[in-house]
Amino acid sequence: MSLNVKETVTAFVLLAVAVYAWVEAGSFAEEARVFPRMIAGAMAVLSLVMLARSFFAGDEDRATRFFKSFPTFLLCLALIFGYIYSTGLLGYFTASAIFIPAFALLLGLRRPVVVVASTVCFIVVVHLVFVEAFDRPLPVEFFLRQ
Repeated sequence: MSLNVKETVTAFVLLAVAVYAWVEAGSFAEEARVFPRMIAGAMAVLSLVMLARSFFAGDEDRATRFFKSFPTFLLCLALIFGYIYSTGLLGYFTASAIFIPAFALLLGLRRPVVVVASTVCFIVVVHLVFVEAFDRPLPVEFFLRQ
């Protein structure tokens, strides 16, 4: 058994974020906490899988690293936290319109038509589901605030 320190630390950080998200979702209204808790639960399970892999992977498994680029992973995390922070400042849809193309570019997706179509589809579906169907307000856009 050989320990991969980067994967182990990353797994613990992701597990801590999942636990934090689970606890924070407990303060939401009962019907609103289900989805965030499902995401946090899935994140916790996957981080435990990552943790187990970092402990139990043999030397032959080390040839296929979990991260192609650890700095890119850290940039992705920073972008995600920036997105979370910016939703309150810019509004949900504006922050999403900036985040999705930036994240796609960071991950290496270079086809503009696909990126724009994915962004528009995501924003439309989120609007239809949360605003129209469930009548759940999202953070208001900065240009619509009074």
